[in-house]
Amino acid sequence: MHSPPPDRSERGRAPSRTAPMARSGAHGPREPRRAPARRPPLRLLAAAVVPMSLLGSAPAAAVPPPPRQFAADCRSPTYASDVLVCGDAVLRELDARMRRSWVAVDFAGVVAPDAWVEPQDAWFRRRSLCAFSERHRDCLEDAYLERIAVLDLLRRVAWRPSRGAAAVCPGAPWGDAQVRIRAPATGALAVEGDDARVLAAATPLRPGGAWTPYVGFTVDGSSIRLAPMEGPPIVCRPG
Repeated sequence: MHSPPPDRSERGRAPSRTAPMARSGAHGPREPRRAPARRPPLRLLAAAVVPMSLLGSAPAAAVPPPPRQFAADCRSPTYASDVLVCGDAVLRELDARMRRSWVAVDFAGVVAPDAWVEPQDAWFRRRSLCAFSERHRDCLEDAYLERIAVLDLLRRVAWRPSRGAAAVCPGAPWGDAQVRIRAPATGALAVEGDDARVLAAATPLRPGGAWTPYVGFTVDGSSIRLAPMEGPPIVCRPG
């Protein structure tokens, strides 16, 4: 008998090689080990938050934070509020008055630690947020008037400390000790401790105003109500 002729389709075909099996574990093939993913530095994540939130999913370069400011910069304005202040004669004069009052105040010497007195840089940042108000200019004008009143008050206290009337303010962060409250001759009211340093500086609270004072006050007979932006209000009475 003759052997069947070889299949032409098999002619010239190289013998196939079977790929080696991956090393198996107890539950099937083991995948190749991958290098752990590296986390980006936190500073890059922080820098990307603002650009990505503004631009959606579009890539954006890291944007450095705006420079620290204490007053308007009319040479190179960074904030929209600076642009408005620098182009308005009245607001620009208020900024200049505020600047002169600020440099004349020794905060460390006249303001007690943890006092209800807004730091200058914090006030400036809050002032810059007036750009989001529908009453942008009114907000800025009220912000400057409040700050000038507070700064002039601090200067008066530094010159003539403890000139106010004795009072007690139950529930105040400085305790229930007797304090002195200085009448708002500059448009701001001061609460002074026994060391003649300012524990709180407040300006009149005007509901519906374009600007909210850091600490507002209202008068009810002989009592004075202090309302900080953060935290519950307190009432000071003669004592």
